[in-house]
Amino acid sequence: MRQKYLLFAVALIVMTAKGQHPFKYDHTVYKTAYLNEAFRLMDSMPNFLLLDVRSPGEYADTGRATFGDIGRIRGSINIPIDSVPGHLAALKKYINEPVFVYCSHSQRSRRVSKLLAENGFKHVYNINGGMSVVNESGIASFPYKNKVLITNLNYTNIASTDAYDLIKSTPDLVIIDIRTEQEFGSRDSVQANNIGHLKNAINIPQDVFAEKIDSWHIPKTSTILLYDLHGYNSMDVVDILRKKGYTRIYNLYQGLEIFINDHHLKNLISPIIAEAPAYHLIDAKSGIDLLTGQPGLVILDTRPLPEFTNTAALPYKNLGHIKNAVHISSLDSLELAIQQKNKADVFLVYGSGGDLAALVCQALIKKGFPNTYLLNRGLYDFVWSVANIEGCSTGKEFLADHEGLY
Repeated sequence: MRQKYLLFAVALIVMTAKGQHPFKYDHTVYKTAYLNEAFRLMDSMPNFLLLDVRSPGEYADTGRATFGDIGRIRGSINIPIDSVPGHLAALKKYINEPVFVYCSHSQRSRRVSKLLAENGFKHVYNINGGMSVVNESGIASFPYKNKVLITNLNYTNIASTDAYDLIKSTPDLVIIDIRTEQEFGSRDSVQANNIGHLKNAINIPQDVFAEKIDSWHIPKTSTILLYDLHGYNSMDVVDILRKKGYTRIYNLYQGLEIFINDHHLKNLISPIIAEAPAYHLIDAKSGIDLLTGQPGLVILDTRPLPEFTNTAALPYKNLGHIKNAVHISSLDSLELAIQQKNKADVFLVYGSGGDLAALVCQALIKKGFPNTYLLNRGLYDFVWSVANIEGCSTGKEFLADHEGLY
């Protein structure tokens, strides 16, 4: 598990540091299209190139990091980003044709889109969000999904909304949470990990999964839904289940965190979550709705001060901030920020991956502020969603001090 987190951290740093904020070139150097828009366009075009610029392992679902094995789009060809410059001459036959480019999260695809446009390609489209949005989108919001998604996996990644439908429609569904006992029971020393668990889930921690699974006497014909916190590890127990004869296996894509945050489910989640925190966990779209419709919203930014002031050593952490946000460097500084605030005031708290944002939310609840919302995946995800998620573009209006960054 530690190796998995290390691999994820390395992948995230490489992706963000090299790509920084490439969406600043959207609609100036190249065009962009949301998922449904992209496939509607392709349906209307007799000729086009669909280009996947991930690694061969990602494309074939054989990558070293299993969380990156998330399928590919039917009809695409694979030219890894580092190989694209060497293939420009061969690609020139598409110079006057539409070229649609995608990767996992739309960082690499934007860099390739820029490269192609700067080399004379006339109609270049970046597919916003890439394969991550393909996988996190339910069938209702992305009707093309079953038609265009191809995987070589021996399990099914399932989006939050489809997982909700599976839970509601499958009375004998076996739900397995592979987190630690402390995380499962919301007793972890890291407050951000304490977000509850799915009701009726059984807890079989990953590090003892192989030796404990048989003790639950789960029928081999069962439909199984696996999950962890962020979706980095749950697929790694699939082979254990397959060897024991289980075949109907679903993996909750991006884990419990995105399931609880998903704005599509915001009025449905509470009855199926146990031991959830008293504050509200929300995604970027719900954050934008809050910023749009809540006058007097109190906004607290808990990132390190260099990030708040755009002086962080790692450039991708310099994102500006949400307008009118007050910087909170510690729980002690929270006291000053909430002086003269009313108990009915609404708080929006965000950070950048540390535990302080969750601790601030917990403190606000204890001090009698029930209307506390945590932008659970932080400011980077908010900015990324503004560029990649349909319905989130208005979020840019609420961002400040980002000129030239994106």
